[in-house]
Amino acid sequence: MAARGSQSNTMLYSLITFVGLFVVATVCAVVFYIKAEEYRSQFQAQQSNVDKIANVREQTSLNRIVGRAESGQSYLGTMQAMVNRLYRAITGQDPSEEVPADIKVNEAVMQINAALVDLGQDAGPTLGADGISLLGTIKDLKQKLDASRAQTQQLQAAYTALENDLDQTKAQLAQRQTLFLSELQTSQSLADEIRGQFDQLQEQTRSATDEQIQSYRDRLEGEQARLRQGQLEMQEAERKMRETEALLDQAMAKLEAIKPKPDVKVTAFNPDARIVRVDLQNGLVTLDIGSKDHVYRGLTFAVYQSNMPIPEDAQGKAEIEVFQVGEQVSVARIIRSDKRNPIVPEDLVVNLIWDARTNKQFIVIGDFDTDGDGRVEPDGAARVRELIERWGGTIQNDATIDTDFMVIGVEPVIPPRPTQDELDADPTALQRYEAAVQKSKIYNDLLAKAGNLRIPTFSYQQFIYLIGYDTLSSKLSAN
Repeated sequence: MAARGSQSNTMLYSLITFVGLFVVATVCAVVFYIKAEEYRSQFQAQQSNVDKIANVREQTSLNRIVGRAESGQSYLGTMQAMVNRLYRAITGQDPSEEVPADIKVNEAVMQINAALVDLGQDAGPTLGADGISLLGTIKDLKQKLDASRAQTQQLQAAYTALENDLDQTKAQLAQRQTLFLSELQTSQSLADEIRGQFDQLQEQTRSATDEQIQSYRDRLEGEQARLRQGQLEMQEAERKMRETEALLDQAMAKLEAIKPKPDVKVTAFNPDARIVRVDLQNGLVTLDIGSKDHVYRGLTFAVYQSNMPIPEDAQGKAEIEVFQVGEQVSVARIIRSDKRNPIVPEDLVVNLIWDARTNKQFIVIGDFDTDGDGRVEPDGAARVRELIERWGGTIQNDATIDTDFMVIGVEPVIPPRPTQDELDADPTALQRYEAAVQKSKIYNDLLAKAGNLRIPTFSYQQFIYLIGYDTLSSKLSAN
């Protein structure tokens, strides 16, 4: 019985222990479930916040989007530092950490727009995919600044040349003034001498005989004539001095009027090469340019004396045509030359169209007489354009700051407006008249633009001289 009682107690203790463990397990399960639900809610909230920062695809590509995070910084902190760095680079100001990134970006854009407004016409905004391209605009301003600096250098060079001319004019004027003063002093001394002689003669006449008086009177009249002549010469010298001063004033006025304006044709007269060897017996010359400079057979040049400026009409001393091209040098035959002024080494050669470094931009306007018969040809302008393109030039239809030169023919003639009878006989007469009026308007508009943009202009004859093609063109016209 005792054993059974002990066994019953053991079973009771086991049951109680089991029930207790069950209760504890149940309580732990409930607590675990509550905590799990709390953690899940917190996780979902955190996940929602993370999704607001970056979606799933962006989260997996943070390293590609942001780049390597800075030491001790999150990706978001790294991006904030990048925005601050960009803001500082654009505005030059330190950003406030309290200001959101979108406000910083908007403020930077507003400052860019305000800067462009201040620049006005000086800035030509470059547009990108989302509006103004800041770097493109800066590059455009840099190009304009470089062009302005180059023009300033040209103006300074022209101004220096004008100052030198003015100094020479002043020196010449000083010499003439010195000479005039010397002549004036001589004339004054002569006048004083004559006046003294006159006083002496007057004194002598008081005691002289009639014959002596007559003789002295003749001498007096002669001296008086010399005195009058001296006075006239002095007056003439004074007149010349006034004229010289007037000419100087005119020269100074012209100098003041033109000193800001450089010679727009100076670039056209830059030599393309020089002659290094001359073979007059065989009519050949060697140039210091070759295939490395893009020289080709058939290219013509005008030849000018190295120590003399190119004449106003642009006619050179000779014309040559390249027929053999090496890498460093080329050989040309002499088409035309002057025996009184032969070609010599160091002479310069020029072709207005051809350039070893770039393609020149041309505009051709007006009507042209290319065969020299005194009448314009309907296709004269087309012949000039064809000649320019043959030598590597480019034809433009409108004058811009990129235009290098303009070749000008005669102004198109506008016929009288057709009468009604003429229109009845030829319905196309009005169309031809309006076309002539439009052609003349385009001619004058482009000519005015060339003046405003300071584009060098050349007549057809100057153009032919400057490319060394006058002789060949005459031969072709004759054939």
